[in-house]
Amino acid sequence: MKCLIIGLGCFGRTLAEALTDKGHDVIGVDSNEHRVEEVKDRISVAYIMDATERVALKELPLGEIDCAIVAIGQSMDFSLRAVAALKELSVGKIYARALDQTHLSILRAMNIQKIFIPESFAARIFADHLLTDKMGEMV
Repeated sequence: MKCLIIGLGCFGRTLAEALTDKGHDVIGVDSNEHRVEEVKDRISVAYIMDATERVALKELPLGEIDCAIVAIGQSMDFSLRAVAALKELSVGKIYARALDQTHLSILRAMNIQKIFIPESFAARIFADHLLTDKMGEMV
C-alpha cells in the first residue's frame, strides 16, 4: 500500500514509521523542515511543503497513492484546508484526524467518512490496559 501522510508531528511521524516498518510505501509531507529532516531516512520520501495549497499538492504522485492521511494536530484550519485541497484533487480515500467534536462535525459535513481522534483511541486502550493490569511499557 502507498500512503500519503500530511503532518509529521508525533502522531504522523509514528504512523509513517509504523507503516514503513510493515512494508508499506509512505510519502510524508510537512511544512516544518525539522520534522521532515527527522523522518526522511525512515520513510520512502518526505517533502517540505504547504499541503494546504492545491498547487503544491499537485506536485505529488497523487495518482499512485492508495490513501491520504491528514494527521495535522495543531490547527483545525490547516487540517481542513489540506482535506479540501485533497478533495479538489479527487483523492479517493482520505483519512483525517479530528482535534475535537467541532472538527469532527466539519469533516463529516465534508463527506470524510474515515475520521479518527487518536487521543480518544489511545485513552480507551490505556484504560483497558490499566483495568487488566497489563501496563508494562507502552510506547
